[in-house]
Amino acid sequence: MRRIPIGVKLTVMILPLVVFLVFITLRSLPQFNITTIKVVAVNGKEKVPSSLKEHLATFVGRSLFELNFNRLERELESYPTIASLELKRTLPSSLVATVSLVESPALVQTNDGKETYLVAENTLVRLPGEDIDAWKKEVVTILVPPSYAQMLRVYGLDRSFHQVMELANSLGEKTTLITSIKYDNNSSNSFGKMVLEISSLNAQIWVREPVGTAQIQAAVALAQQDQKDTLSFLSSEDKRYDLYREGLVRR
Repeated sequence: MRRIPIGVKLTVMILPLVVFLVFITLRSLPQFNITTIKVVAVNGKEKVPSSLKEHLATFVGRSLFELNFNRLERELESYPTIASLELKRTLPSSLVATVSLVESPALVQTNDGKETYLVAENTLVRLPGEDIDAWKKEVVTILVPPSYAQMLRVYGLDRSFHQVMELANSLGEKTTLITSIKYDNNSSNSFGKMVLEISSLNAQIWVREPVGTAQIQAAVALAQQDQKDTLSFLSSEDKRYDLYREGLVRR
């Protein structure tokens, strides 16, 4: 058996100590103290959690070589709206955090305004108050009763709510008169009740079945015509229209 040269043995024994001493030395040099923290958002800078930015800001003044990036990345990825996060050192004194946010089709807010959730895949994730406005600018908001929100949290999103989100997102800029979208469903065997509020027309469109965007646009146009014909703007009472696949019913 071939013997390992003594020099190789010494190198193997000493190298870890040298690396350790170099690491300790780098930590002690003030040139590597963090002065700048940059957050790069892959999909929407405004939606980066405020609490995450505040947490990262606490590392200013600490050495770039003091932080355990693997542990810190795992910790920061526990934020509910973050899908993944990567930290990098930019010498001499910058820390860069690249953030990928969860993809969400909607916000779910209780109609008493006390709770707001982000839809993440098939579940609801509670959204901190300071982050709500940024997400509202990006995704549609659906108002629901607190009891229904709790049911979605416990059991996951049902088929009807997926249909509601799809319909709400399909509206986009096509029906700008709609001021809010409300939904409730106390039965798993039906579509439930999707209410489109049109404040400027004192009108509500109650969507009773899954319908297309064109049908909603037609319903809004009818509500506009009704206002012109009946001078409904003089009345404080809301007009209600029930929308089905086969047609629209005035109430």
